[in-house]
Amino acid sequence: MYGSFKDSYSLIISEIQKVIYKVSEKEVNDFIGRIVKSKNIFLIGAGRMGIILQSFSMRLLHLGFNSYIVGSINCPPISSKDLLIVASSSGETSSVKLIAEMVKGYNADIMTITANPESTIAKLSSRVILLPATSTIKTTKDGFSISKQPMKTLFEQSLFILLESAVLQIMDRTKQKASDLAKRHTNLE
Repeated sequence: MYGSFKDSYSLIISEIQKVIYKVSEKEVNDFIGRIVKSKNIFLIGAGRMGIILQSFSMRLLHLGFNSYIVGSINCPPISSKDLLIVASSSGETSSVKLIAEMVKGYNADIMTITANPESTIAKLSSRVILLPATSTIKTTKDGFSISKQPMKTLFEQSLFILLESAVLQIMDRTKQKASDLAKRHTNLE
């Protein structure tokens, strides 16, 4: 159905590239600016998106930021000086929506990465990054990339690339080198 391994690989890279090229540079720059100025950064996403945010949280720690996964045992209270980063392709994931509603009550900044800028979570957010990746199980919208991959895979892959690109931009903005990040890497491995 998908041909050889190299055919599948080429399909994946091509789909990700189509999505990432549609992401707004302005939205990403605003996202980075909010990370840099926040006292603490909290992250939440369900399922595979949550795992990707865990990876980004680790990089934020390596960059010298206070970064926490919502629900983890070491998560401090959130305040108006903090940022919540949400990843939800639908913007309607019930557990994530509940946390976003709580955070809104604490006047913390909320930035959401979603494929649905009209969603409940997006409307709770101060800013949204539109990541226009559709799934094979949803109706597509104009300008969105149609994926041949299962479920929300394209969104998840594109989210990872978006966040890894943001890491490089944060390094530039904070004038850090890879060696600076390495100093903050765990030594208990």
